[in-house]
Amino acid sequence: MLICCFLEPLSTIPKGCIFIAELLLSLQWTSEAARPSERKVAAVGSSVLLLAPDTIKDIKFIQWEYQNGNVPRIIVQYYKGSQPTVFTRYEGRVVFYSPNGSLLLENLQEPDSGVYKASINLLDTEARLTLLQVLRPVSQPQMWSNSSLAGSRIQLGCDVLEGTVENIDWKKEGGPVPPEKCYLLSESHRELLIQKGEKSDCGSYSCNVSNEISWKESFLNLTIIGISPPLEHALKISIAALMFALFSGMGFLTLCLASGRQRIKGETWRWTVIFIQGLVCVSSILMFAATVLWMQEEGPSVAFILLQILLTHVIIVTALISATLVWQPAKLSEFKTKTWQRVILDSTAPGAVILVVLFASLLLQKISQLQERGCSEAVDPTSSTVSSAVIAIVGFSALFLCYHRGQGNQRRQGDRREMKQHSQKEAEEEVEPDPEEEGLQ
Repeated sequence: MLICCFLEPLSTIPKGCIFIAELLLSLQWTSEAARPSERKVAAVGSSVLLLAPDTIKDIKFIQWEYQNGNVPRIIVQYYKGSQPTVFTRYEGRVVFYSPNGSLLLENLQEPDSGVYKASINLLDTEARLTLLQVLRPVSQPQMWSNSSLAGSRIQLGCDVLEGTVENIDWKKEGGPVPPEKCYLLSESHRELLIQKGEKSDCGSYSCNVSNEISWKESFLNLTIIGISPPLEHALKISIAALMFALFSGMGFLTLCLASGRQRIKGETWRWTVIFIQGLVCVSSILMFAATVLWMQEEGPSVAFILLQILLTHVIIVTALISATLVWQPAKLSEFKTKTWQRVILDSTAPGAVILVVLFASLLLQKISQLQERGCSEAVDPTSSTVSSAVIAIVGFSALFLCYHRGQGNQRRQGDRREMKQHSQKEAEEEVEPDPEEEGLQ
């Protein structure tokens, strides 16, 4: 009905339609006047200059008010020819310029955000609206990562403690994050997710946070490591076990190949066997620990479970032999009364040497392959190698010195025995009478 009224000639339009049309036009003008003329953005603690309308020349009255809700708040009123009146809430924070009606608002705070209205001569149609947004500058973002292990789910974070964050931009090596990778962003863009860390994910990541008045950027160098700390320990332990096993094998070869006068006997033999059996026991314990760490990280394996059973047997037997030789060496023969007992006791340590060498080499190869998944530096095995070698060499050196000291003592005792026998023989020859002298008598 209303639309039809506007389509008819003006002379035939009823007065009711004319009234409604005028009302709609006034509402339209009011809504257009309520739209902000400009938008300004300022930082917390700064100042901003708000401009009054410049379309009216004869200025008699100016009023500034703040609108942030249904109830406006008057800031300043000015009558021509008098001093401006600043309301209590804004005293000391505003400077009013009467020549052009502009307003300087100082020491801005976030609650100052809103619409500021400057009206002249109480004409709302000529009022000027300014939308002010007060933002807090962003602080330096703090970047972090929850993991750097190859194959794991890696989460990179960008935390901003202070400021209004409007945009977060992630980059890798100074450029956009590669789209071919499965990078996922959280809803707030504060977290970058890497589903499965790989060697290609290594590099420098940056997080740029910004708003309309400030921006900050931080960097994080992501280094993917191929093996976890437990596997690093397993690597070092395996090296130590391998070194002890190799020196034990050298000790067994020395005992087997020695012959004649060079054959080790007596106390030196006993302590040499004790030391070699101890090395085999220690290498077996270390190998057992290395397999436990491996299975904790990579899952159980039938081969390593069987190895642990055999190593348990080796540890018990070598510890028993070493303890018996230390405290009651004479009872060692009692454990070898039967053939199967003799076979078990004599073959356990040499067999363990072969077993530890083979599986330690296998484990080192597997861990080295895992290291290649990352871009971090390989674990340096020098410390484990040197320390285990020094322990074994010091032990064998002590036994070697004892052996040669014993050999020297035996030579000296033999020389003394020969000298004593020679002296006794000479004395006997002097005591025996000459047969010719006996005949003359």
